[in-house]
Amino acid sequence: MTVIARVGVDGATTRRIAEEAGAPLATLHYCFQTKENLLWAVFEQLAELTRADLKEHADFQGQPVAAMAALVLEDSIRWAIDNPAANKTQIEIWLWAERNDPEFAVRVYGMFIDAWKGFLRGAETPLPEDQLETVTRVVVSLVDGLCMQLITHGDEKLVLRELETAQAMLKAFLG
Repeated sequence: MTVIARVGVDGATTRRIAEEAGAPLATLHYCFQTKENLLWAVFEQLAELTRADLKEHADFQGQPVAAMAALVLEDSIRWAIDNPAANKTQIEIWLWAERNDPEFAVRVYGMFIDAWKGFLRGAETPLPEDQLETVTRVVVSLVDGLCMQLITHGDEKLVLRELETAQAMLKAFLG
């Protein structure tokens, strides 16, 4: 993640990654075979962090969907603030995948949508599946936009203020 955040996916050669990790290049190639496999592993690790975070909020199951959606949004943005390299790495991988392997991009994006839909299904009054899909994608879009603003402007206070506005909009719509 450190190398990708610093130089982007295209600049993150396996040699640079191995050097940063203090690992032999041959070992990196043996473990992952291709750069795409390595990128997928990085993204799976990031997605696992998201799933673990959602599991920590098991006590939120059975709450109104508006509260749960607002929590997912807030947790995602606070995580991005606390983990700037990982946040930038996610964006870098998505953009690289969209340009180079659209199927990979769809799989990567789908991991987050599926995790968040699964969480939101546990709402007090679950949304019908088509509405759940739409609401989840809107939440993901809000996260993406706020994360990009954080990367671009680096202004945490501004992003947190906009987070509050986004949460209020979600609650008004879903409430």
